[in-house]
Amino acid sequence: MTTTTPAPVAARPRTATIGAILLIAGTLQFFIAHLITQAAWTSPAYSLWNNYISDLGATVCGPVLQNYVCSPLHPIMNAAFILQGVLLLIGIGLLIRSRLVHTRPRAWQIMVAIAGISWILVGLMPENVNLTGHSIGALPIFILGNIALIAAGISRSTRTMPVARRSAVILGIAGLIGFILTAIAVSNPTGPIGIGVAERITVFPLQIWALIAGAAILRSPMTTSREDHSDIAGV
Repeated sequence: MTTTTPAPVAARPRTATIGAILLIAGTLQFFIAHLITQAAWTSPAYSLWNNYISDLGATVCGPVLQNYVCSPLHPIMNAAFILQGVLLLIGIGLLIRSRLVHTRPRAWQIMVAIAGISWILVGLMPENVNLTGHSIGALPIFILGNIALIAAGISRSTRTMPVARRSAVILGIAGLIGFILTAIAVSNPTGPIGIGVAERITVFPLQIWALIAGAAILRSPMTTSREDHSDIAGV
C-alpha cells in the first residue's frame, strides 16, 4: 500500500512573500488612487452609478460615450492602472517561481498575467485617446480575470489555501454576472442598473481576490508534500 508522506513544513520562500506583498499592494494603490481621483471631480461630481472607471483616466474634459467627463487628476489614475498591471504580473510571476502552487504555470495563472497586461494597456490608452484600443485592452480583465478566479478555485494547485480557494469561485461567478450586467447597462443606459455599478461588479473581483490570496500566503508557511510535487496535471 502506497502512502503519501507529507514533508516537514518549510519556510515560505522569499519570492512567495514578495509576490504576495505585490498582489496586495497592487490592489491597495489602485483603490487609493481611485478615491483620490474621484474626489477631485467637481463639475460634475463623479458618479459611481453612471461613470465608468475609465472616466477617471480621461485626459480632457468633454463628452465620452454617454457621459461628460472631467478628471483633473487623470495622470494619477492612469498611473494606477499601469501599476496595477505591473504588480499583478510580477506578483503572479514570483508565486510561480516560488513553487508555492506547483512547479509550472497553470491556466489560471496565465489568465491572471494576461489580465495584468490588460491593466497596463488600459492605462497607456485612455478612453478619450483611443477608445477602440482601450476597450479591446480591457476585455481580458472583464472575461479572463473572472474565468481565472473560477479556475483557481477548482484547481488542485490551490488546495492548500482554502480561504483563497473558496473566495475565488464566489468572486469569479460574481464577476461574470457583472459582465452580463455591464452588457445590459451599455445597451440600456437608463435601465435598472448603472454602468458604474455593473462595471465594478465585474472588474473588482480579481483585485479583491489578490488581497485575499496575498494575505493568505503571508499568514501561512509553505507546506509541500510528495503528492504536491508530482501533481502536474491540474488546471
